[in-house]
Amino acid sequence: MSRTLNDMFSELFGGLYSDMMNNNEPQYPKIEIQFRKKEFEDTLNEMWSNYGTGNVAQLPEYQKQVKIIKEAGCKVLRNSAGKHKIII
Repeated sequence: MSRTLNDMFSELFGGLYSDMMNNNEPQYPKIEIQFRKKEFEDTLNEMWSNYGTGNVAQLPEYQKQVKIIKEAGCKVLRNSAGKHKIII
C-alpha cells in the first residue's frame, strides 16, 4: 500500500486545522506559539502599552490573547516595565 506525502500530511494535521476553524476564538498549538514566540510577545507588549496609556478598551483583547497562550500550555510573564515573556 503506497501512501502519498499528501495523504500522510492530511492524516497528521487534517484534524488540527478543522478544530482550529470550528472555534470562535483562534487557538494555536503549542508548537506554533514556540515558532512565533517573539511575535506573540511583541503583540502583548504593544497591547499592554496601549492599555497603560489609557486605552481601557484594549484590556479585554489583551486578556483574550493571554488566555489563548495559556490554554496552549504556556506561561505568560510580565515584568514591571510591561515587557512580556512566554515560557514554553
